[in-house]
Amino acid sequence: MLLIYCNYNSLIYPPNDSYSAQAIFSKYVFPDHWEKTKSRFKEYFNNTILKNKGFQEAFQFENYVQQTDSFYNWIIEKTDWKAYDMIGFTLNYGQLLPSLAIAKKIKEVDPEKKIILGGSRTVGNLGTKVLETFDYVDFIVSGDGEEALYLLASDYENYESIPNLMYRVGKEIISNEPNSVIDLNSLPIPSFDPFYEELQLAFDDVKQCFSLYGKLPIEISRGCWWNKCTFCNLNLQHSKYREKNIDKIVEEIQFLSNKHKMLAFQMIGNTLPKKDFRTLFEKIRKLDRDFSFFVEARAGQLKSDDYALLKEAGFTTIQIGIETFSQNYLRKMNKGVRVIDNIASLKFCKEYGILNNYNLIYNYPNEERIDYDESKKNINFFKKFLDPPNKSHFVVEFGSAVYNNFEKFNVKKLEFTNIDKMMFPEDILKQGISFFYNFKKARDLGENDWDQLIEDWRKEHEQLAGEGIKTQDVLDKLIFFFIDGGNFIKIYDKRNGQNVVIYVLNEVEREIFLSCIDIIPFKELQEKFDHLPEYELVAILRSFEKNEIVFVEDNHYLSLPLCYSHIYKISPREESKEIIAEA
Repeated sequence: MLLIYCNYNSLIYPPNDSYSAQAIFSKYVFPDHWEKTKSRFKEYFNNTILKNKGFQEAFQFENYVQQTDSFYNWIIEKTDWKAYDMIGFTLNYGQLLPSLAIAKKIKEVDPEKKIILGGSRTVGNLGTKVLETFDYVDFIVSGDGEEALYLLASDYENYESIPNLMYRVGKEIISNEPNSVIDLNSLPIPSFDPFYEELQLAFDDVKQCFSLYGKLPIEISRGCWWNKCTFCNLNLQHSKYREKNIDKIVEEIQFLSNKHKMLAFQMIGNTLPKKDFRTLFEKIRKLDRDFSFFVEARAGQLKSDDYALLKEAGFTTIQIGIETFSQNYLRKMNKGVRVIDNIASLKFCKEYGILNNYNLIYNYPNEERIDYDESKKNINFFKKFLDPPNKSHFVVEFGSAVYNNFEKFNVKKLEFTNIDKMMFPEDILKQGISFFYNFKKARDLGENDWDQLIEDWRKEHEQLAGEGIKTQDVLDKLIFFFIDGGNFIKIYDKRNGQNVVIYVLNEVEREIFLSCIDIIPFKELQEKFDHLPEYELVAILRSFEKNEIVFVEDNHYLSLPLCYSHIYKISPREESKEIIAEA
């Protein structure tokens, strides 16, 4: 059971291509192409996917093909397709080939069945190209699907008037315009009864895997209220940003938890609610259950107290759109946040024990040496005590700002990705069905060794963490932290080796340091400490900056050491006695 779970995660998560788990389904969609290129599939699998030799021995290419065959046959044979007139597939970018494989087989068995595809992988022009290319697909739902699917099922004869629906008239593809934007608060709570019924038919190891690791989705929004990142295409299917109100979200969580005895949920939305996230945290906390939530968020949105509330509500894992630690690179990505915002989010996640599955994007076509050097310099401030990222090698996404205006980003031309060229015949790719693209640069701006930078960070982090586990000593577990003595603060710093440097801040320095727990502009510090001569405030801040106790960006300050009491949940007085005694 655990092996299946590990195999699946290894296939879909970095450093592997997210397409890896669907690649073998090319066998059923393009059988002739598969026979011609099977050796390339195997070479790709062995050389690109299975870099871990131990894993390779346990999960060889032939085993991968056999398990894919078993899954495909199980889907076909265990479903009573005769009971359905319409069969729909919701597609994200990694699900096109498996869905096409099942759809093709259903049509071969019964040509009268109607096949409907929807989701981000078939939105807009992509949906048009899929209909043009695969004649066994009858309809595409592009955008919100609730009304379109309901009308298609209840009033099929009038499908030509159904909003958000694509279909063929002869060789022409017709795309019906939307007539409204769905209010998420008007939607009923999703029923997962069919899912749980089908789960009972699955292999025992699959059922056990879901019992251990499964989550139920809770939709909180559609679209993104920022919607300006140059690399992103997540809003292709959403014409307008919408949120569910907080009471509706909490009602769904409570109902599904009670009905299915479920405590693990994944919040579906590109980010937390824009304004009412604190109310959401408070109301979930008041349900008084041991929840485990995953959610996506923007850096700069939450302060230290919000992360404390986030953890108390049960948010154990978060993905924050960090992307880089270079201000110059952030501007190219149009992220709308600063490096200091990114660092603050990592610090607070570490303090409150929230796993932050964030990415570092590299290989932008207009990436310059300054982007790498600036990132490397900033990473040195915190790499010893904050968690390293996942690597995300940049590719151009269909519909993104880079895709739509690639000349502005130093792109000479777009090219098909290697894995697409392996999975699809060339004539199919030329139809324009690709979701991701490689590129050729207009100007060579040089290469930067991001892989080595992140790998060094990861190794150093694992080594230090291992020492802490081995000794079980506070000073080994924590690399850079502070304790509060009430009228003084002690900062313990091991970033530059095994020797501990201890900074003791007096009462005034303590107040200034604590004022920088959340990001604060210099002007605000001036107003808060107007009883101090400005030269004294500046001198203290410069001493903090010199010793890398604070991070400074555009006259904004952030204290870097972790708060010991947040990590270990003890009162400040107790912690002072404990650490002072050890020191």
